[in-house]
Amino acid sequence: MAGGGTGGHFYPALAISEGLKQQYPDAQIEHVGTRTGVEAKVLKEHPWIRFRPIHASGLHRTNKKRNVLAAAKIALGFLETLWIFLRFRPQLVIGVGGYSSFAPVLLGALLGRILPIRTMIHEQNVIGGLANRWLSRVVDVVMLSFEDSKRSFPHARRIAVTGNPIREEFLHVKRSDAVYAHFGLDPNRRTILVFGGSKGSEEITEQILAARRAVAASKDLQILLITGKPGTQAPLQQELENAGVRNIIVRDYVHHMGAAFAVSDLVVCRSGATSLAEITSCGKASILLPWREATDDHQSKNAQWMQAENACAVADEESIVQRGLVGMILEQVEDELTLSQMAENAKRLGRADAETLILGEIRSMMREVGA
Repeated sequence: MAGGGTGGHFYPALAISEGLKQQYPDAQIEHVGTRTGVEAKVLKEHPWIRFRPIHASGLHRTNKKRNVLAAAKIALGFLETLWIFLRFRPQLVIGVGGYSSFAPVLLGALLGRILPIRTMIHEQNVIGGLANRWLSRVVDVVMLSFEDSKRSFPHARRIAVTGNPIREEFLHVKRSDAVYAHFGLDPNRRTILVFGGSKGSEEITEQILAARRAVAASKDLQILLITGKPGTQAPLQQELENAGVRNIIVRDYVHHMGAAFAVSDLVVCRSGATSLAEITSCGKASILLPWREATDDHQSKNAQWMQAENACAVADEESIVQRGLVGMILEQVEDELTLSQMAENAKRLGRADAETLILGEIRSMMREVGA
């Protein structure tokens, strides 16, 4: 497995790895990523996956000086990847996007011309990422989350629309008093899950905290706020308690997000592809806040796709300025009919079989190399 950096790239890879390990207990899996990506932290809880960090970087369109350093990191990353290949001798390389996927997938494709190695990439977003668009020219299979993504890969040898895999916990954890108690939540209140992605969002956190009195005034809802920033939980929770706000629960990180989704009545988050896959597979109503700095503005494209299916509400800058994020949340929760319709439409878009389809593609590749 190769790639990561953000949860949007890494968690599909983890879902694939978990599926492989279930079907093939003797499979040996290594994950190539970076020391600063989310993979470096999460894989500590999965010792059966060997984590191999490499140097990686993207190129800058305007800053030539930074490109010199980036090129040096890329070259070093290729050498590190070559050493990993010599020791591990992979039969299959799966890239999931992010800078650290480039060297392993390209090297696997080049070596695959003379050795029994097959290569695949998985694209999570509606608009294909730069690394994946380039690699699609040399890999054996391009796997897509969305049918609309095909236009991003006109030179791919073969395309399979599989959906975006999510971790098993999202499909199996159910709403229960024990899950509510785990987070310190009241099972008699509606629960709003708010998070900003694997690395958090100061903007979203500030929006919630700024309107804490409006949240406190609502007696029938509660917010589970995940900041994504280590060390923020205790001081923010204390600040809220000092202000008399009891219905905002702060966590800096939640490892088992499936449990948080299970008790949520409305999800408020960025519109990264993995978040969308989790929302649709679980059938949750949502308010999406596209991150405008995402490459090629792909989060806006993701949100537009969901909105066109009446499966979410989108909180653009104008909406937030006019009503505030908490104002939008309160309006949405009061509209029970729309909330229910969004959840139903989201469930209709979900691809709970994504992992099964991807594992089928993997089996086909492995048969080609005699494994």
